[in-house]
Amino acid sequence: MKDSGEINVEVRILKISPERLVLDPNNYRFHDLPGYRPVAQRTRYSEPGVQAKALSYLQDTESFELNTLKDSIRSNGFVPLDQIVVEKLSGEGDDTLYLVIEGNRRAAAVKALISDHQAGGDVSEAVLASLQTLPVMEITGTDEERRDYQKTLMAIRHVAGITEWGPYQQARLVVELYEGQVHAFGAVAQRIGISNKEVARRYRASKALQQMETDEEFGDYATPKLYVFFHEAVSQPKVREWLEFSDETYTAVNEAARRTFYELLSPRKIEGITVPPKLQNASVQVRQLKEIVDKEYPLSILADPEKTFDDAMTAANTETPGDEKGILENALGSALQALRRPGIDAWDQPTERAKALWAEIIKIVEKGKKLIEE
Repeated sequence: MKDSGEINVEVRILKISPERLVLDPNNYRFHDLPGYRPVAQRTRYSEPGVQAKALSYLQDTESFELNTLKDSIRSNGFVPLDQIVVEKLSGEGDDTLYLVIEGNRRAAAVKALISDHQAGGDVSEAVLASLQTLPVMEITGTDEERRDYQKTLMAIRHVAGITEWGPYQQARLVVELYEGQVHAFGAVAQRIGISNKEVARRYRASKALQQMETDEEFGDYATPKLYVFFHEAVSQPKVREWLEFSDETYTAVNEAARRTFYELLSPRKIEGITVPPKLQNASVQVRQLKEIVDKEYPLSILADPEKTFDDAMTAANTETPGDEKGILENALGSALQALRRPGIDAWDQPTERAKALWAEIIKIVEKGKKLIEE
């Protein structure tokens, strides 16, 4: 394990033309965008198509506010208040290309303004003059040293700093820092300037979402936007206990509870109509789960696909012990919905475990038939 001491990289200030700056196609800002796919081969970063895609992400995503930044540069010229940080990507001498590791929005705004001018747009000569060469900070060192410096720099600016990323991007960087180097929450916290508790919470939540991503049934619904729900879930002791979340494997061990939670986060079909997930507000509803998960009857309502989250909350607030009829009704509703779910292949080719479960179900059904016939 590498300690969390000072990172040894060399830094020098260069002035280079914007054409020699290569936008990072794997920018953390892109990770939760629809259709994003990482570019695995570093040798492809500078390809025109790859760069066009990176630029389009920055230009077309409203939350990145690239047009606002362009307007500022168009009015004032390029003012290097924040350094663009780069590392050498390829080439030698005047043909050297540099990968932007911090400052992709600024680099993209400059490139877009130059492109606007070349297409006949209104960019003043004074502003164009300020864009001919840009001051950048180049870091050098071993691959490991540069990667470590890059992650620490981004964490300070975008996790603990004033220009925050979204929660999913923050958590992904925390995971990389933890798993790539130090394997200690305290060391990561010290490096980026947030509390140990926050580092641990983001790591647990990211691994919990990753577990859903690998689930055979629910994996298709596990998108980055669900991260906030897992963040709240691992923050609530009762919910974490219900899921039996393990700090050894960083997974939810309780299979039944885990399935229920995934169902709450996934769209479902009722009489052939697809309805939205029951959980819509992480900061409110996931916190309210602690009022439900340790009570049998409200929990059975929560698991019933035809009942709402509010129904479960009402039951939690008015529960009367021993409401076994309600529990039975909701259990039957959940069972019926589950039996309707499998595809035709699962029915035609049941496993031995499925056959054994069917035998148990048939026994229960036979008892139910007698009740109905009476």
